[in-house]
Amino acid sequence: LENLGILEPSGRKDATGDDSKEAGGGKSTPVRSSQAIDMNRSRVRNVVSVELRRPLPVKGSLIVDVGFKPNRSDERRIDVKFDSCRLQLQNSPIDITFPLGIVGPTGWLRTGYIDDTMRITRGHKGSVFILSRTAKRRG
Repeated sequence: LENLGILEPSGRKDATGDDSKEAGGGKSTPVRSSQAIDMNRSRVRNVVSVELRRPLPVKGSLIVDVGFKPNRSDERRIDVKFDSCRLQLQNSPIDITFPLGIVGPTGWLRTGYIDDTMRITRGHKGSVFILSRTAKRRG
């Protein structure tokens, strides 16, 4: 999408030479993701918010709800099942939830490193996730 000019690359310098990711000038990053973990309910919510430029300017979010349980043989691993996917477009009537039910994908995540500020996790397909805590959530 970046190569087609539909999505602005993260951290790209604007016409003034300011780096939108580093300058802190209040500019929003076109793609932002977050993850909230509810240990009591064994649930994870991943939210990816995007801002497209073309063909029409659109802001929206993709919200994925995932259930998890500890893996019996590896204490650093959790088994996951994707339960639902929701697409929301701002300033639009589009707000669709796709319950995934029994067809929801399953897999696992294994945490290789964790401290008070970050977590590094590998997925069952080889993906590596590097997550940092927001400042308000740090110890």
